[in-house]
Amino acid sequence: MKYICMTCRNEYEAKPTLIKCECGAALWLEPQAGLTKDLLIMNDFTMWRYSKAYPIHKDDVQVTFNETITPLAETTLSDHKVFVKMDSLMPTGSFKARGAAMVINYLKLNGISSIAEDSSGNGGSAYAGYAAKGGLDANIFVPAGTSEGKTAQTRAYGARCIEVEGTRETVADTAINSIDTYGSYYVGHNWHPLFIEGVKSIAYEIWEQNNYKTPDNFVVPAGNGSLLAGAYLGFKELLFNGEINKLPRLFGVQTEVIKPFVQVSNGEPINIESTDTIAEGIKIQKSSRINEIVEFVKTSNGSFVSVSDEAIKATLLKMGNNGFFIEPTSAVAFAGIDKLIEQGVIKKGETTVGVVTGHGLKATSTILNLLK
Repeated sequence: MKYICMTCRNEYEAKPTLIKCECGAALWLEPQAGLTKDLLIMNDFTMWRYSKAYPIHKDDVQVTFNETITPLAETTLSDHKVFVKMDSLMPTGSFKARGAAMVINYLKLNGISSIAEDSSGNGGSAYAGYAAKGGLDANIFVPAGTSEGKTAQTRAYGARCIEVEGTRETVADTAINSIDTYGSYYVGHNWHPLFIEGVKSIAYEIWEQNNYKTPDNFVVPAGNGSLLAGAYLGFKELLFNGEINKLPRLFGVQTEVIKPFVQVSNGEPINIESTDTIAEGIKIQKSSRINEIVEFVKTSNGSFVSVSDEAIKATLLKMGNNGFFIEPTSAVAFAGIDKLIEQGVIKKGETTVGVVTGHGLKATSTILNLLK
């Protein structure tokens, strides 16, 4: 197994704690053969159903909650049918369980027993949950003031949850430099190459749930962009292997105050107006993989859009009225779908999938304030 750098084209033999190229860029797993129908493990109804396309195969998995395939439900937005991929029902309550399952198993197989991770909440609680299941020591660094629903979950798993004042980037730097304090290896989900290898399972599931076809549009909130990257790699493998005949258009949705993907894709400098937004899960001022993910989205003929906090709040309540209890960051995707419909980018008759990235129970106090 090898890692590659898409920036300078360096190659490395894979190591469990190697996460960054000498040039400073993020690393990616060298492209694999990918998935075909005949590689499905037909009597397995978890994300390991697709393990023949993963760097870790089912027989080597030591840490698992039997991660079930999440529902693809239906709803209506702006008089358009929309499919809702309910990753809020993953074992730790967010899509990040997909990546954590892959990374923690890889670390466990390679004898790593103590990890450090930085997170705005969901990534940290996913790592903490899987670390607890696998018997690893976990030190999770989060921004001060992170929702109690997320930090409580992390602490309940037995992890150290260290709150750090400052920006999301300050939190990451603190985690990276923590090895002398806690003896933990930094394996942050925004950097580790195998995290996205777990996330790409969402593409395989949607492909199967959509009768072995690609959707027309795939819409997600964009913080570091791992959902966009994972979906792109998964669907690209299916396309390369002749299982689908096109890529879905990928759309990343950001807030109006923090929108580095929007700005970079438009050829503009990154300008952060404020960090005051209800969508705490995507308060990342620059992705560790921003250039690669912008290129993935352009290749798919998709784009990045931004939405206001007012639209996010309204959509959160609208989704609740439709039976979906989601965290504010998840509402960003569905506010984006509304906007793309209004702009005429998404049309009636197209198959559009939005992802519920995290459960509403993670942000109960925030949602209660909105209801009041």
